[in-house]
Amino acid sequence: MWKLFQFVVFVSVYFTGIYYEWTPNGYVLGVLAFLAALLATVLLSWALDKSRAVIVQQRNKRGAAGWR
Repeated sequence: MWKLFQFVVFVSVYFTGIYYEWTPNGYVLGVLAFLAALLATVLLSWALDKSRAVIVQQRNKRGAAGWR
């Protein structure tokens, strides 16, 4: 699933860069698209890990109080 997400981000940034002519150099645009896909993946996985930790912490607090 991550590969599909990275591919969609890469292609979106690359085609947007072509349409708006961010740079005349295709290699630079490819590097920018790669970095955007990498950054999006890191940020999304960090956010999911943090939310999962908060959910588990809340579940543990609720479960410990309920079992007396």
